Amino acid sequence: MLKRTLFFSSPGKLNIKDGLLQYESGNMQEKKTFPLEDLGCIVIESLQMTVTTHCINALALHNIVVVCCDESHMPSVQMLPYSGNSLTQKISEAQYISTAALKSRLWKQTVKAKVINQAKCLNKLNFPGTKLLRLAEAVKTDDQKNIEAVAARYYFQQLGINGSFLRERYGDAPNNALNYGYAILRAACARALVGSGMNCCIGIHHCNQYNPFGLVDDIMEPYRPWVDYMVFSERSFFNVQNLEKEHKSKLLQLLVADVKVGNECRPLCNALAFTSASLARCFLKEEKQILYPEFI
Repeated sequence: MLKRTLFFSSPGKLNIKDGLLQYESGNMQEKKTFPLEDLGCIVIESLQMTVTTHCINALALHNIVVVCCDESHMPSVQMLPYSGNSLTQKISEAQYISTAALKSRLWKQTVKAKVINQAKCLNKLNFPGTKLLRLAEAVKTDDQKNIEAVAARYYFQQLGINGSFLRERYGDAPNNALNYGYAILRAACARALVGSGMNCCIGIHHCNQYNPFGLVDDIMEPYRPWVDYMVFSERSFFNVQNLEKEHKSKLLQLLVADVKVGNECRPLCNALAFTSASLARCFLKEEKQILYPEFI
């Protein structure tokens, strides 16, 4: 089932009424209700939004990820439930005891999938991607040659105007649009991983002690090109220093973008569930390959 994403940019209140999520505008002139089972992600941009404790608990129970924004209207906080899967203990234990060799193989698959999708994204935007396809074939266990960084350097050079774009978190536009899109992707990926019974802290490659979402940052890598395509196919993002509501609305369409998983096309938010479930099976030693999407 395709889950909805809700975006709240105006002051108001979120609560639960008759088992439904209810939104009341700040002036009480508008009321809307939404079935909880239809929701996958809620983005709260307004700093004047009130959310009841009952509402928070209901959202967690239905494994709905909540993203809150800061004063600059950029995502700053995400809320995830403690447990989204009945086999969390079994799967997370398998995750904890997974060997370095297994993690190295999984990271190789992840980097290769990412670089291939970057190549296809370049081709879709009418840039040469053949070099990246060659680099993907050169990825070794644990990406010992750091192909990911080499590919990223070439990739963003091609995407820039006259090769002038520099990917930096706090850099000039369209870095702000990329940051926003990646934050939404990160939240959706965390929701999928928790839903599959895994602990987001324990990464297969990202293991910084200050990063509580190492596994999320690993698994979202092959999905990043969908954000890149949305941004670089709209050259207007290059001239926007402060994202407006219409720009954010476009970026939120990321979660319903078409991706190819296996032999079927699915919305990206659904594909994340397939990827996370396959990763859980890898930790349980039931499978050897993470099911990553193919850029189309």
